[in-house]
Amino acid sequence: MMWVLTDEKGDLLKYKARAVVCGNQQKRKALASGAEHTLETFAPAARSATFKRLCAVGCVANLRVRQFDVEAAYLPGTFEGDDGEVFVQPPLDERFFDDRGIPIVWKLLKPLYGEADAGQIWHRTARKQLVQTQGFTHSEFDPCYFYKKCSDGHRVNLILYVDDCWMADTGSAQADNNLCIFKDRFKLTLQERPK
Repeated sequence: MMWVLTDEKGDLLKYKARAVVCGNQQKRKALASGAEHTLETFAPAARSATFKRLCAVGCVANLRVRQFDVEAAYLPGTFEGDDGEVFVQPPLDERFFDDRGIPIVWKLLKPLYGEADAGQIWHRTARKQLVQTQGFTHSEFDPCYFYKKCSDGHRVNLILYVDDCWMADTGSAQADNNLCIFKDRFKLTLQERPK
């Protein structure tokens, strides 16, 4: 897919392109272990009650609530173990045929938008970063809610919602440091006002 972004006057701002996979045509593949790889397209999403709770706690405790978008969220993930191998056929174009006229196939090393397991793999990647690297605790009640009590006594609350994140904190230096560590791993765009 390709987009051409322009301003109100019609002047070119930038070109934007993204490779997308037709996951609806993805087929099951037997794994080396003999088990069949199931195409589970479910990816955790935060509950609406979790958002309401975060906003309510933010108001009562006078927390700073921020929303940021993870750009190209699915690309930092990698296929592991039972994810299986994913092969895609590029668009039927003469550039994508070998010398014998047979269409070539690409093996994906990272999930792309549209790939059946991409949402799960992104959530797993973000969860590893938050829990194992940054010391957040994963909620038992909502798979997308994470929290951490910093050594200075301040608490950081974070919700993952597909490729958006919501963070509520007191504005301490350690809370900002947690966001910086997350930014080092994933490219983030801070929203001016949470939506």
